[in-house]
Amino acid sequence: MSLFASKTTTTTDKTPPSTPKRKSRVLHFRSKSDSSKTSPSPPTSPTTEVAVTQPSSPTKRTPLGIAEVANIFVRMRRASDKAKNNKSWHIQSSSGPAQSHPGVLEGASELREIVTHRDVYICNDGVNVGQLLRATRNALMEDAEFIGANALVDEQWDCTICGPRHRRSGSFKVEISYSAAATRSERADPHKPIAIDKAKGVPASQSILNTLDRIHLESTNRRHASVAYTPFVAYLSSKIVLSTIKSDKL
Repeated sequence: MSLFASKTTTTTDKTPPSTPKRKSRVLHFRSKSDSSKTSPSPPTSPTTEVAVTQPSSPTKRTPLGIAEVANIFVRMRRASDKAKNNKSWHIQSSSGPAQSHPGVLEGASELREIVTHRDVYICNDGVNVGQLLRATRNALMEDAEFIGANALVDEQWDCTICGPRHRRSGSFKVEISYSAAATRSERADPHKPIAIDKAKGVPASQSILNTLDRIHLESTNRRHASVAYTPFVAYLSSKIVLSTIKSDKL
């Protein structure tokens, strides 16, 4: 019995290792394979913080008051009135190039002297440019007669009407410049302006309040006209001599 028992004991010593040890090895092997299959994670880039500015809310505008709105309308009214006064109440007209009355030019002498005249009229209510042109031409004709001439040729005039700031109650300032060549002619002077149909006025009843610059310009014209006085006197004396010779022959 002892021998059998010893044999059994020897056989029991040669048994393989227990199963728990194997399980531990298998588990350890699996853990290594799983770790090798996992891919390496990419390197993380440093995060940059971007400051985002939110749009500011629009500021609330305070509504305009009644006084401010009224002030704006008053300024607009003044600006429009000023523009109208600058454009509408400056009326300009001109005769154009120098012209002559046909009858006077045919019998006019070649000896001529340039005379000029400028008048400034202050008119109320309306402006009759034709009447003012006649008055200025009559003054120019007086200057021509002072130097011995009896007619005007190569006439030319310019007229500018400056309107009042307030149309309802105001006066007009009218500037007329008239120039011509004083000469002797066998035909009588018509005593009327040329190209009177081109005159632009203000339709209303005209009343002349004052006339400016006439006396000063008349004296200026007379001083310049004194230079041409001698040729006209010689011209007149030659006419008289010729007429006496003809009468003696008859």
